Amino acid sequence: MQDPLESFVAGLIKAKGEPDTPERHAELLKEVNDVIDQAFLEAMPEEQLTKLEAAVKEEQVDDNLIEQLLAEAGANPDEIMRQALIDYRNQYLKGAE
Repeated sequence: MQDPLESFVAGLIKAKGEPDTPERHAELLKEVNDVIDQAFLEAMPEEQLTKLEAAVKEEQVDDNLIEQLLAEAGANPDEIMRQALIDYRNQYLKGAE
């Protein structure tokens, strides 16, 4: 089964009519992951960002910590990711029609 983000990227490339080369696919996948990470950071108040910064310094960051910090902030990680992907798709395909 293909990773959902891999499928998302493949769909973007197809929708835009670009060739799906391994290099382009990897580049877009990195961009998508960066957009999601940025959206998670923007959803965290200062207290959670401070905790995250401490965990980064101790090299103790993983997906569970991110989800925990978002939950402490009252944020829904799935909704944040969904909105980040919608926004990215809209921006990426702008002008492709």
